[in-house]
Amino acid sequence: MSNMRSPVNIMDEVRLFSYAFLGVVQRAAVRSIDTFNSVFTVDGEMRAKFYRDRGIAYIKQGRYWQALPLLEQVAQQWPHDEETLFYLGYGYLKTEQTREGILTLEKARAKDPSSTRVNSILGMAYIQAKDYQKAVDVLKGAIEKAPNNFNMHYRLGLALDHLGEYDAAIEAFQQALAIRPSEIKVYQSIGFVLDQQGKHDEAVVFFKKTSELKEVIQDS
Repeated sequence: MSNMRSPVNIMDEVRLFSYAFLGVVQRAAVRSIDTFNSVFTVDGEMRAKFYRDRGIAYIKQGRYWQALPLLEQVAQQWPHDEETLFYLGYGYLKTEQTREGILTLEKARAKDPSSTRVNSILGMAYIQAKDYQKAVDVLKGAIEKAPNNFNMHYRLGLALDHLGEYDAAIEAFQQALAIRPSEIKVYQSIGFVLDQQGKHDEAVVFFKKTSELKEVIQDS
């Protein structure tokens, strides 16, 4: 769980009851006034759905600390909901709670091992935690199912580089370049790997390409 953050925002509670009231209006057309009290309740399913939608919206807006209390509540009620687990795990990572992020994303992956987005972000999280072999294992398996995913090839290259598997790292970076031929960070990464291998002349070629692409961006 994340620490040092406010409870659920009061405005989210207001929005929740507004959301619930819309449901009341719709249902009141087919129910008698005698059942009004039972209709006008925010049941657990409605609350969870609202908090999940709101929490995901906050994540997409970059409002991670506001999203986490909402998604944590949803995860307690719907512990096997892959959508909730993914965004909650991502929110933990973005607030530098790497351990919680990894544990949550691992749960999401257990629900859907083929999910490209989960595998890609989990691979990134393992790299952040310096667990490079786990990153390689996750990303390699995921790439087999999504071979045109730039981020997974690039992150695989980073993990392999940290493991000292330089030739394999360059191959992964080259695969990333085949998908995005003008991506500056890939040229730079290849240059660093070549430099570590003592291939300084080859490294210079990629560093020059990095500088050229930066100049193009500055001039545009």
